[in-house]
Amino acid sequence: MPIELEDNVLSVSGERKAEQEERKEGYYRLERSFGTFSRSLALPDGVKPEGIEASFVNGVLEVKIPKPGAA
Repeated sequence: MPIELEDNVLSVSGERKAEQEERKEGYYRLERSFGTFSRSLALPDGVKPEGIEASFVNGVLEVKIPKPGAA
């Protein structure tokens, strides 16, 4: 899952994959969905890139962006 910072814009992109299976008497249903996604977020002035932290645990991406210092 690429995370990029360029010109004060934080961009995250990746791919989703999901599968649902249902078995009941008389029928069987299997549904699959997939696709790519991309999100971009303009950071406020004063955010220091070296303070940004990201972690990916159990399928959850967490990005921590420190508040910019007082102007």
